Amino acid sequence: MESTDSYSKFIIILPATFFYILAPSPIMPDKPLSLNVTSEMEEYIRARSTDMRVATTCEGPLMFSVKISPPKATDHIIVVGERKVYVSAVQAPHINEIDASMLPRCALEKKRK
Repeated sequence: MESTDSYSKFIIILPATFFYILAPSPIMPDKPLSLNVTSEMEEYIRARSTDMRVATTCEGPLMFSVKISPPKATDHIIVVGERKVYVSAVQAPHINEIDASMLPRCALEKKRK
């Protein structure tokens, strides 16, 4: 696969939505990441003012703003609308879907109000 920059490009096609996954070629595996993003989370991600990152925590994979959890060179990148979601290379093999269970408790409490 040819690339004009240091990233390999992969496309995941979900119902009515295209997600582009960019993986740094020298570090990441050749196999593209296949993740579903629930419609609720797609809406949540698009409404944020910053890109997001799925990080490793003691509670499992949680999604934070990149202001709180900056992306790493080894992260997989998913494009959702105009936002990027960085997925920890540690978490990527273990998750199949980005859903509301990845929101920290404080974000869930705000959504309920």
